Amino acid sequence: MNILFYTPFNQRSRDTESLMQAFVNQKHVVFLLTQAKWGVYHEQCKKLGVKVYDHYIEKKNPLVYYLKHGLHLFLFCRSNKIDIVYAHLETAALPAVMVQYFIRARVFACRHMIDEAVLFGNRNFIRIVRIVYKLARQIIVVSEHCRNYMIEQEQVSPVKIQVIRLGYNFDFYNRPRPEEVMNIRAAYPCQMLLITACRLVAPKRPAYAVHLMKNLRAKSLDVKLLLLGEGIEFTALQELIRTENLGDSVFLLGHRPNIMDYISAADALVHPSILDSSSVIIKEAGLQEKLVIACSEIGDVDEYLVNGENAVLVSKDHAVEEMTQAISGLYHDRSGFQKCGVALRKEVINKFSIDKVLPGYNLIHHSL
Repeated sequence: MNILFYTPFNQRSRDTESLMQAFVNQKHVVFLLTQAKWGVYHEQCKKLGVKVYDHYIEKKNPLVYYLKHGLHLFLFCRSNKIDIVYAHLETAALPAVMVQYFIRARVFACRHMIDEAVLFGNRNFIRIVRIVYKLARQIIVVSEHCRNYMIEQEQVSPVKIQVIRLGYNFDFYNRPRPEEVMNIRAAYPCQMLLITACRLVAPKRPAYAVHLMKNLRAKSLDVKLLLLGEGIEFTALQELIRTENLGDSVFLLGHRPNIMDYISAADALVHPSILDSSSVIIKEAGLQEKLVIACSEIGDVDEYLVNGENAVLVSKDHAVEEMTQAISGLYHDRSGFQKCGVALRKEVINKFSIDKVLPGYNLIHHSL
């Protein structure tokens, strides 16, 4: 079977890479076509035995942009006799659902977000989302929460939607380097080192982590926070750290490619985001057996995180106050750290290993 992954990105995507590897191992012919220029994603997929292509178009007129991509996708599917298209993210799904009527391949719109368009208030994005999932004949989402949101809030037919969790070959993640972990820990000496890693945008709520640190400092706790990521909130966060006089407690480090070293060096992940469908950073922390402190009712967290057993969950509406209370308690009694971390690693591997999610795709392929 000829399977095409159609995406708008060229950076590493370990979930799609894991699927491609699994499909290649099953003797399918796997293609990757991106709307972005050749990058590290292409190099990695090529090593896996994937036939890799890019097709970049400068975006001037949106209508012309999507029509050109649609035409190229149509010709690509015809010339390569594609049987299935997995279109990831809405900017790839839009031309894919446009051409689904003219190609023999079955097209699946693969959705990786829940309410991101609404949270950002982006009218064009909201419009694209509506068009894609109105036209899409078959949709794959990564959580029950997303499926329910689409049915209840977007009036998408439940018949079109199936849930298949993200799946990973966890060997694709670099192992922490002990020397680098020691160096990070030595650079930020304290009794408890926290980490927050995310896109620095308002719905990810990185400022909540800073406010949390203000509360912990007021309690005279020896805690520091490493805040990793890039985004439009970077300058505002710098100013917030300065005005709250937290320069010796909160360290805004930007993007760091060796994220697993930083997670390994930290005692716990603080994740106040309300913008998640299936958070990758939580899974990465789980692989390191780290305590995760996150908001309930966000993405798929309630489908695998259990408060007090493998994580600490707080309400999204009172996140800073409840995180303050939780960390204050943990500071004086760390018995829950290792127990939750070990349990989380077990659950992440059980729920999100590629072999656990592959049967969902096998059913699709066997139905052709």
